Amino acid sequence: MQARVGGIPGYDYDLVGRGCHEAFLRAIPSTFDWRGARVLDFGSGAGRTLRHFGAEAAAAAEFWACDIDAESVEWLRANLCPPFRAFCNGELPPLQLPDSSIDLIYSMSVFTHLAETWSAWLAELHRVLAPGGLLVVTTLGPGSEADLGVPWDEERTGMLVLMPERDFVGTHGGPLVFHSEWWLREHWGRAFEIVSFEPYGFGFEAPPTPPLGQGCAVLRKRDVAVTAEELERVDDPREWAAVQHNLELVHARAAAFRELAEVRAAELDGLRRSRSWRIARAISRARRPLPPRT
Repeated sequence: MQARVGGIPGYDYDLVGRGCHEAFLRAIPSTFDWRGARVLDFGSGAGRTLRHFGAEAAAAAEFWACDIDAESVEWLRANLCPPFRAFCNGELPPLQLPDSSIDLIYSMSVFTHLAETWSAWLAELHRVLAPGGLLVVTTLGPGSEADLGVPWDEERTGMLVLMPERDFVGTHGGPLVFHSEWWLREHWGRAFEIVSFEPYGFGFEAPPTPPLGQGCAVLRKRDVAVTAEELERVDDPREWAAVQHNLELVHARAAAFRELAEVRAAELDGLRRSRSWRIARAISRARRPLPPRT
């Protein structure tokens, strides 16, 4: 399970999970009472962060986890339940939870990948939250310039999507989705009061210099009716500049990939013309088994 999330050199699965747990605890308002609370880890995976909430789960009335990956959920059920409870959800709502049944939802690196379904899921989390319930999510912003590939432009980012073609199979993780603070306040603010927002530094005990890490939004459910269409409605004129910026980055990325493909094709053509390639090809053919006699 760990290899499916952190299969890169130097990645410490347990250390990252512990750091996310501590960061979420710092983000959640100090007035939140874990005793008797109903909690959901939305997009828990195999429990990288969840496993460190043992003390909080002992105090909570219910502590749920859900994910679209059935294998991860099966592992959770076999290894971390109880004290947690886990279920598999689809790529689209609904969740198998009643209206107003959860007091706190936290979510690590989920809305950072939801390009098409973000509004439906935000409306669904609003549905299952109790009145005044809290939603704590991480975002991609100025601390993720390395993934964006260009300097952060707050005014022209809005909601920006890279690699929209990527799916959620295996370790692909879906698209990369970046958010400006103004865009979050404009759209997410229709369903939630934004209690606090830090654009970067999630997981760091103090804001890093230069900006690094994901952002973190702490949201409180508003007593309003919410639909995906209402959340998507475009009012701010900055949206159009953000769309143009997104298109520019997509075209630049496509051009870079074409250039890389051309370079690699030229290198491969040169290799095929080389003496070593001809020798290797001849040896390969010589090693092929003879066809059976008829």
